[in-house]
Amino acid sequence: MTRWNRVAALLFLTAWWIAPHHVNADDAIDDAHLIDHIATSVGRGYARMHGYKVRFQLIDQRTPHTSALQVRYEPKTRLCTFLISTNDNTWHSFEQYLKFFEGLPKQVVYEAFFAHESGHCVQLKEDIDFGPVNRRHRQELFADVFALSHVERYFPTHREAFQRGQYLMRRAVSGLQPDYDFSRELMRLSASPSLLEALKVKDPQERAFSIAKAVDML
Repeated sequence: MTRWNRVAALLFLTAWWIAPHHVNADDAIDDAHLIDHIATSVGRGYARMHGYKVRFQLIDQRTPHTSALQVRYEPKTRLCTFLISTNDNTWHSFEQYLKFFEGLPKQVVYEAFFAHESGHCVQLKEDIDFGPVNRRHRQELFADVFALSHVERYFPTHREAFQRGQYLMRRAVSGLQPDYDFSRELMRLSASPSLLEALKVKDPQERAFSIAKAVDML
């Protein structure tokens, strides 16, 4: 992301945080700076580890979307594009997601969100194939465990609390998007020895395949 694009993104994000919530302007600017910093540090960090490129694109409020944050991966160019929504008027917004992680520092939660989306690009870059049965379901589970792995490595004291919030968020979505309700699988994973083993693997490629194995064993 060029300096100009980062400034533009920061201005958009600042407006997004200030306008709908009427919160303190300084808090809103701090949030915008935090998201801007995390987007580049986490997104680019995993890109370096796994050998792909990243860019960041804002989605305006008129564009339909199914999440506050999404990615699109292009295998031929090895480009992972993060799509960040400025629309706060739907269930799919950062503000709504944060409610499930009450008590956790925003940095932990935001980093985990960007790690989740990075997980999708990592899975495609490393050519991890879950097969035709429940493919989308397993891809999302992989990304959730990828986010857990990020929290385990960088914020280990918050991993269990984040995992509980993640479970609650997935359970709550059952009435809105049944395809994304895999809270039962996350509960089974929490008791799986293969999960903790996968979370702590140090080598990036080996960790990705260990996470895939943990998901496959469900």
